[in-house]
Amino acid sequence: MNGPEFRTDPLTGLKVLIAPVRSSRPSAIHPEPSLNRNDDPFAEGCEAETPHERFAIRETNSPPDGRGWKLRVVPNRYPAMMESQQIDETQVPLSGSDFFPAQPACGEHDVVIECPDSRARLTEFSTVEIARIFSAWQARLRQLAQVGEYCHVSIFRNEGFSAGASLSHCHSQIIASQHSTPLDTERYKRAKRYYQSTGRELTLDLLQAELQSAKRIVLQSDRFVVLCPFASRTSWHLRFVPHATTDRSFLNADQAATMELAELVKTMLKALEQALGEPFSFNLILPHPRLNQPEQFRWMLELMPRTGRSAGWEFLTGVDIVTVAPEQAATVLRQYISQPQS
Repeated sequence: MNGPEFRTDPLTGLKVLIAPVRSSRPSAIHPEPSLNRNDDPFAEGCEAETPHERFAIRETNSPPDGRGWKLRVVPNRYPAMMESQQIDETQVPLSGSDFFPAQPACGEHDVVIECPDSRARLTEFSTVEIARIFSAWQARLRQLAQVGEYCHVSIFRNEGFSAGASLSHCHSQIIASQHSTPLDTERYKRAKRYYQSTGRELTLDLLQAELQSAKRIVLQSDRFVVLCPFASRTSWHLRFVPHATTDRSFLNADQAATMELAELVKTMLKALEQALGEPFSFNLILPHPRLNQPEQFRWMLELMPRTGRSAGWEFLTGVDIVTVAPEQAATVLRQYISQPQS
């Protein structure tokens, strides 16, 4: 790069501003506030403090909503969306005006409690435990698909204060909605338009272009490619893209694939800790096909460290400023994963 660049993600249309000189500012990486680890409502023995579980991985013969679990999925006590029968639609404004469009936010909001103890960082998990999280996501997706009224399910994980976590206990979230989001809609439009004009999958063609360039490739395995996206949304942004031989839907990814993905996530978290020099906040998100339109695009996993802060420019323009170019991030991370782990 010779200077700052605007870049656009072909998958989503999101524009970012890559500006490495901004990394030289004072406090370009800010200290990470710690979250309170006392009074943990997610710990084993505190099951009465959560709603009744919707799914769990348990020891044999352990009772629902009791001890003996390895992972639990429960309704969020503070849901962003609510099931349709819980919403009094007379209290929700109707979409009767072009100036004030509104509609009920009907859906389900889960918390995936990922361990019975009070661990706060995914780096403390074994590969098997990380794969267990992915299996729980799949199981809950299957349950939600059977409901029949949801078109879009968002699966995400916020770790650390700067990533939006309010509790330190390791957990992820699942939100099922009757309506798609603007970003999801744009992703579908782009994938469909590309297929209609070329007869090929946008995700796979983009992956091939990245492999040919090689500048942003960090790591490859039998089933996945790990890369820093051309239009990364954050510094050190990582995308885990399945090869064409892996099923298009995350629902159908087999145990070998989820174990391999878990190993890659653990490897990259260790490399990021070395690169950043300290524990960091991050978001883990799972873009995947809609439940009612599985053919449109291929699932992937994205890990986005939150080393910076959104400010006036981002709110005014909707364009994120990224201070570490993805090419540089990939170079650094390749060096760390090639070193023997202590």
